[in-house]
Amino acid sequence: MTSNAPLTVSQSSYRPQIGVALWKVGDRGLTGFETAAAAHLDHVHVDLGGPNRGPDLTDIGILAAFDTTSRRFALPITALAVNRLNDLGLTAPKGSQEALEVRRSILHAIRVADRLRVPRIIIPGFRQSLVRTSRDMARTAEVLRFALGPAQAAGITLAYESGLDSERTLQILQAVGQPGICVQFDTGNPAIYGHSAASNWARLADVASPDVHLKDALSVEGDVPLGDGVAELELTFIAFAHQPTPTSFTLEGDYSDDPGPRISRDLARLKTLIRRSMLSNCLDCPDERRHVSASMYR
Repeated sequence: MTSNAPLTVSQSSYRPQIGVALWKVGDRGLTGFETAAAAHLDHVHVDLGGPNRGPDLTDIGILAAFDTTSRRFALPITALAVNRLNDLGLTAPKGSQEALEVRRSILHAIRVADRLRVPRIIIPGFRQSLVRTSRDMARTAEVLRFALGPAQAAGITLAYESGLDSERTLQILQAVGQPGICVQFDTGNPAIYGHSAASNWARLADVASPDVHLKDALSVEGDVPLGDGVAELELTFIAFAHQPTPTSFTLEGDYSDDPGPRISRDLARLKTLIRRSMLSNCLDCPDERRHVSASMYR
């Protein structure tokens, strides 16, 4: 995509890496790599899987197949999500069977990430892991603190993702009491839970992963094409242009059916959002404007 509009010199070279979350693509399995490669994406995120969660990467054969396929398509796996934690509950009472399974799942995820050379593990805080009370917050911080040691020993970063506002998110990070955890920012989650993504980013940018999950939303269960929901993506991308800018985006829309065309549609809309936010930032800084014609995307 080429733009002849006036861009600042720094903006003209902005070309974020773009990937997709494979647990949202087709059958959540290996065919997602082929779909991502056909769309000329740069990376993928995968889920640890398990019951009702797609291929279980704790299975040695499945793990090897993901490793081989990632190499074959030259698509690095840059994050591993442990979405089964949403079924178990980070907030489960200490010593309960669910709490023990949470810890086992995290340790499994660290071993899998190490085997696949994945630099980041995403710990989600939704459904059974949703923080509702101060006790939930304390339990979540305790689990994150537990995960830090083995993750850091393996050279893996932890990223916590939730629907909380920026204040409560920062409270959890502070309660962990140790460095090494970042925030997995998602453009759709704030709207789903009644918050402003742009405002959240302004507060969380300095502690956020440089990779942002990208989706629009109507409700907890509703995925819609980028720009068709209530996530106010244009405002969020203006915030991205003014705060530390993400270095990559990972598409997390609904690509279960017709994944190729749906990913292509959202890619086009993502590029439009980036272009518009750049131009908005350019108008805010007229003295720094440079007339540069640049190719933003291959």
